[in-house]
Parts: sequence; structure tokens; C-alpha cells
Amino acid sequence: MIESIIFCIIAISAIAALFFAWLFYQKARDKERMYLIEKGEKFSDILKAQKEHGIKFIFPWLQLAIVTISLSLAFVAIAFLILHLDNDQELFKGFLITSIIGFSLSIALFVLNALFKKKQ
Repeated sequence: MIESIIFCIIAISAIAALFFAWLFYQKARDKERMYLIEKGEKFSDILKAQKEHGIKFIFPWLQLAIVTISLSLAFVAIAFLILHLDNDQELFKGFLITSIIGFSLSIALFVLNALFKKKQ
């Protein structure tokens, strides 16, 4: 029961994080376009310039790695609190496994950040 609740919380958090990342990207792009339109640029010229210069979205790997590592540290703290307060070994193991996955993901995201930095 508790495992399914934890899985649901993690899944909902991941979906929400992806949605909000997309939403803030769209808002920033719209603000940039509105600023250029207010300066007197035509919308068709803005789209043409974006296609010519290949303006691309740069994914924030480093920020995502920092968020993931902080969540993993929180899971470690929760695991030790559960062990100390409830003495529940199974739940303790579950939180530790989740935090190890989070640390591994953080390392992978740090590596991705370094790789994409070298390309640019």
C-alpha cells in the first residue's frame, strides 16, 4: 500500500515537473516574441529569423541534476527518520533504494550537462 502511494507521488511529481518546465519555456518564448513585436518587428520576420539562425531550446540539465540530488537527500533523511521513529526496515530500504536511483540520475544529469557544454 505505502509503496504504491510513494510511486504515485513520484510519478505525479515527475509529470508536474515536466509540464511546468514546458510551460515556463513557452511563457519565456512568448514574452520574447511580444517584446520583439513591441519593438516594431513583424511576426513573420521573427519566425523567419528563428528558422535561419536555428534558435534551439537548451535543456537545463544542471538545474535538473541539482533538484534530483536534493530530492535524493530528502529521501535519505526521510529513510533515517522512519528507521529511528518507526523502526520499519522495509520502508527504510525502499527510501534508500529510491535515493540511490536519484543519486545515479543526478550523476547522469551532471555528465549530460558537461557533454552539452563541450558541444557549445
